[in-house]
Amino acid sequence: MNGTSEKMHRIGGWARRVSAELGSVVLDTLGLPAAIEWHVRQFQKGTGVLYELTVSDSARVARPADCAATIFDIYAEALSKVARHAGASRVAIALTMTPQEVTMVVRDNGIGLGGEDPAAATGGIATIRARSQIHKDLGALAGARGAGTTVTLGLPMVGAL
Repeated sequence: MNGTSEKMHRIGGWARRVSAELGSVVLDTLGLPAAIEWHVRQFQKGTGVLYELTVSDSARVARPADCAATIFDIYAEALSKVARHAGASRVAIALTMTPQEVTMVVRDNGIGLGGEDPAAATGGIATIRARSQIHKDLGALAGARGAGTTVTLGLPMVGAL
């Protein structure tokens, strides 16, 4: 890396760390829906990618902190992939919370996964898969070249099985 490229890489890393730390504070203070809403607004300002956010909270109960953190981490990684690789102009996020389950769908209109097999992927996709499996994820990752990518996550609540 040349000097300018290295400096931009360090600044980008710093910005991601600050965003993650602020997101964690918002998550702990205001809850999952507010943290996602705050983050996606910052995402749009920083990337120019338009968003649509839909939240349905029929449960209106607090979620275990580790569950909310997992969902937020997967959501943030999905948006990071959109910003870095998708070439998308729009992203739609749907968060649905019931007493039995929390589901989230993140869909972009970018270039898609192409020939990648999501099960064999590394990097951010592997991170998404590993984080979700901790909580018995019922989700999936799908995409086709030119048709965008969709991350679907379904986390059952403890005792709801």
